[in-house]
Amino acid sequence: MDNCKKTRLVDCEAGRRMGCSTFCCRMLVRLQPDEMEPSDGTTPAKGFVDKDSEGYCIHFDRNNARCTNWEKRPKVCREYECNSDFLLQVVLRKGFKNIADLAKKAVNIYIVKESYIKVPMLHTHFNKNNNTD
Repeated sequence: MDNCKKTRLVDCEAGRRMGCSTFCCRMLVRLQPDEMEPSDGTTPAKGFVDKDSEGYCIHFDRNNARCTNWEKRPKVCREYECNSDFLLQVVLRKGFKNIADLAKKAVNIYIVKESYIKVPMLHTHFNKNNNTD
């Protein structure tokens, strides 16, 4: 097991069954400066990932419920921990249609951290040579 490291990933399938509605794939994803496409010289480099007409990340394949940019996804996506996100707690309790709807619901609810609903985690071993971030 020397050549393996343990990576914890959230069980997205379980999260959807719990009612998360693929919340993370509808958030605004801000890019780090080194992740942005170069500027064309007339406008600044775009600092976020585009959304489709329904507010989903353009890399989210709704037919397969998977990220089509998994290996190259932005740092914020690699590091996002949904189980500590207050807004996910609102989604799991109240549902949501879009980010604006979620913001309206979030201002009217108080949820103590001790009562957070946790999406289960997967425990997977990856070879050191695989990109697990």
